[in-house]
Amino acid sequence: CVSLDLTGFFRYLALLATRAAGNSGKKLFLYFFLLSSILTVFTSNDIVILTMTPIICYCAQYADCDPIPFLIAQFFAANIWSVALYIGNPTNIIVAQAYGLTFLEYSRWMALPTVVTGCACLALLWVIFRKRIPERVKVPQIDPRDALKDRGGAIFGVVCFLVCLVLLSLSSWLDIEIWLIPVLVAAVMLTRDVVTHGILIIRKRKTVGEHFSALTSASVIKMMPWKVVPFIIGSFIMVEDLSSSGWISIFAGAISRISSGLLSATLGIGFLSSLAANLVNNQPMTILFTRILENPAFVASAEAKKAGMFALIMGSNFGANFTFMGALAGIMWTKILTDKGIHIPLKEFLKYGLLIMPLLIVIGALVLVVEMTIWS
Repeated sequence: CVSLDLTGFFRYLALLATRAAGNSGKKLFLYFFLLSSILTVFTSNDIVILTMTPIICYCAQYADCDPIPFLIAQFFAANIWSVALYIGNPTNIIVAQAYGLTFLEYSRWMALPTVVTGCACLALLWVIFRKRIPERVKVPQIDPRDALKDRGGAIFGVVCFLVCLVLLSLSSWLDIEIWLIPVLVAAVMLTRDVVTHGILIIRKRKTVGEHFSALTSASVIKMMPWKVVPFIIGSFIMVEDLSSSGWISIFAGAISRISSGLLSATLGIGFLSSLAANLVNNQPMTILFTRILENPAFVASAEAKKAGMFALIMGSNFGANFTFMGALAGIMWTKILTDKGIHIPLKEFLKYGLLIMPLLIVIGALVLVVEMTIWS
């Protein structure tokens, strides 16, 4: 995804959406929400935050309009539609791997709740911001094709990404470890970057120092979220410490009291996990709750445990829309906005989260309950 971003592909899509909206502010709001949703489904919420936020800031500045409705819509869309696929958020992978869910099995259960809550989110955002979205905006006079820094690389990257998604979908039949597929595709992308840009550098006869700075592969490595690795390792250590101290069992016993039935387990764990994400961030929260649901002290029916697992996935994603601390995406988002001179007070962001997210958690929980009642 990072390599594909460096080709300008995501900026190209964003500018296409801007041009398609014409001078209609309402259409621009809708198109940015839809584009953020689609990109999140097939990439991840972090990628959408990193790529779409600067584009929206630029468009709002050029059009001389309030950027807040567009930015909130983008952020909320990224953290709702990330539930749909296994790869949408690292927290999805943590839960899916813990319960042995395949790529397709995961989507079978989570696709419908994502679609329903995503549509509900758009409707609620429209009601809240309808008076702040301008009727007419100025359209940036930029050819979307100018955003493509490497057209061949963009085509190559899209093909690789589609191959990766297909192989992930077929992994259970092909008997391939899921982690191996993205690693191999990433290696192919990185090799292509090194070879193509290496040839270009040699042709231009640049110095060794310029060699390295010009390589896209160096930029990819620099942009990788390396800080997540020690963060996740630290989270595992924290959870293991809580487990060895007996706290996991205490938490499991307490939560099982509100998880006796299918609906209570889905609603209870959905709300608890989304709120807990804002206390310790969503990744350590997901690891902690996964261990709680696996603990023998969590006494509930098989259906309730399964519902709790899916509710945890929703909570780990939805929780990011309450405060900036709910997920790493929120921290990155505020940093980008600060760099662009845009300030969204925590109180204002929390207001939108409290107006929208509790209702979406209830809607998502009800859809899950209906699914499990029909298909289980």
